[in-house]
Amino acid sequence: MYGPEWLPQIDRKACTGCGECVAVCPVSALGIVDGKAALVDPQACTYCTLCENICPVSAIELPYLIVKAGPEADRA
Repeated sequence: MYGPEWLPQIDRKACTGCGECVAVCPVSALGIVDGKAALVDPQACTYCTLCENICPVSAIELPYLIVKAGPEADRA
């Protein structure tokens, strides 16, 4: 599994606490903490990107890990 740097990153300064991301999360990984969105269950996150897409103020970013295939992939 990847480390915390590959989980949704929530800009708490930009977040308005509207709760749209919480409502759309299919696995309840997000919640509202102190009036702002927060990743309350990181292990539940499936990286579906729904929260990032629905956020009206772009306060959620899902970093992507790009893996380049090695030479053995060309032989497949």
